[in-house]
Amino acid sequence: MVVAAGLICGLALCWRLWISRRLFPLTPVVGWLPAIPFPLDCVLAAFLFILLGATMAAPRPRWFPAGFLALAGALSLWDQMRWQPWFYQYFFMLAAIGFYTRRPDSRNGAAALNACRLIVISTYFWGGLQKLNVTFVRQTWPDMSAGIRRLLPNMAGPLDGFALAAPFVETAVAVGLLFAKTRRAAVMLAVVTHVVILTTLVASGENTVVWPWNAALILIVWVLFAEPSRTAVRNPFRGTVPEAVVFVLFGLLPALSFAGAWDSYLSAALYSGNADQAVIYLSAQAIQRLPSEIRPHVWQESAPYFLDINRWAFGELNVPVYPEPRVFRKVAERVCAYEGEDASDVRLRILLKPGLLTGIRRSEFYDCDHLGGP
Repeated sequence: MVVAAGLICGLALCWRLWISRRLFPLTPVVGWLPAIPFPLDCVLAAFLFILLGATMAAPRPRWFPAGFLALAGALSLWDQMRWQPWFYQYFFMLAAIGFYTRRPDSRNGAAALNACRLIVISTYFWGGLQKLNVTFVRQTWPDMSAGIRRLLPNMAGPLDGFALAAPFVETAVAVGLLFAKTRRAAVMLAVVTHVVILTTLVASGENTVVWPWNAALILIVWVLFAEPSRTAVRNPFRGTVPEAVVFVLFGLLPALSFAGAWDSYLSAALYSGNADQAVIYLSAQAIQRLPSEIRPHVWQESAPYFLDINRWAFGELNVPVYPEPRVFRKVAERVCAYEGEDASDVRLRILLKPGLLTGIRRSEFYDCDHLGGP
């Protein structure tokens, strides 16, 4: 119920992400996937809500979660922007639960809950490690907490302290949830953490799509871990296939993100400061050739003028841009298409992940004739 409700809220807040009729380009997994035409795209998006509603309403959902997973998984192949961290976590939690609802016995029920616990613990663990960098302390957290700093200027000290403590708090939650003696304290620490994050996000008024995710995680952690004696986390490789799969995806593969071999958003790096960024530089003439809906996301007060890709994603889709170079290049291709023969006025700048201790980012530049790459 909590996972399905969280998904409904998240999808409702970014419904344009799930249709094809939009300006922000689709980034399919393979280039030969055609855009899903209107009105079929809207029909398929509506079915996501119908299947989730049926999952919540049916006494024994059985095939409704499987139907949602099949449809949502297929639509995710059409656009990698849909691989948002909250969707990724919910998707695999629902997959584990769906494994149980199709074959309801005590063994599969225990396996489903254990898979969900592994997902939650891994997300806290890697979320903490991703924030162990100077950019999170100096830039990401101050930007994130700017709203509450304006409302409560006397809270600047505690907020700065939270920035320093956050990586260790999240990692401590993950470790604490593993052991019965520390599990209840870890649950309370997780609840406090999400309350602080949710308060900060609401005060800023930004990224509303993750507000219900933080609220849902409070309930999810409580449901999965509140009874220390009955919520032991067992070895995933001595259980079922779903347990092993989620442990590999959530517990092991995120380590590769530090070497650039696994995507940041699949590695709990949202709001960590440890992800690539990008902007598109434009001339004054190039700005005028953009659709009017895109121009509000262009910095025009002084040179150099640039299109903030992340702000465009928020403005149109209500989600942050999926921070990978292949997505940035796809967005630049769309901008180049608007410019036509005058595309020489467009340059994509990708700012790679910052140094953990220095915060310095290397830059890569691309013009419209050289946007290819992995």
